[in-house]
Amino acid sequence: MSQGFGADPAEAERAIQNWAQDLEQKARRAAALQQEISRIRITEHSRSVTVTVDAEGVPTDVRFHDQRASGAELSAEFMAVLRRAQSRIADHVAEATKATLGDADPTTANAVTSNYRQRFPPTPASHPRLAEPASAQPEPGGPAHPGPTRVHGAHDDGDFSDETFLN
Repeated sequence: MSQGFGADPAEAERAIQNWAQDLEQKARRAAALQQEISRIRITEHSRSVTVTVDAEGVPTDVRFHDQRASGAELSAEFMAVLRRAQSRIADHVAEATKATLGDADPTTANAVTSNYRQRFPPTPASHPRLAEPASAQPEPGGPAHPGPTRVHGAHDDGDFSDETFLN
């Protein structure tokens, strides 16, 4: 038999109570951590766009400042700013984890932080040492990856159930 659950019933009861108290403390710390993580908001901006994301990487606020930019420019800038904001989530989660759990549960702290680092890796813009040389830009005057042209018959009823978006 394992230690703590020997022949003495009083000793076994104390061991079970200690185990239950430890589980309750872990549950309270986990709930507190979850609450702290749910409060995380990160804002990044550029010349034309400001984006705020929550701890799940979901935009909670988007603001466009430059009405002169084209839709394509705003879209590209939005995505870049969104990725920069998301790339900072793991650092904020690590701070919240350290503040909430301290050194009490390093296994949980490492698991939570690692999960967020995998989901939201750093971007080259947020970590200059990861920056890569700029890739070649597509030729002007045409899309970089033109999609297939679909030809519909004379009777196009708008029912796409027999078509797929996968190519």
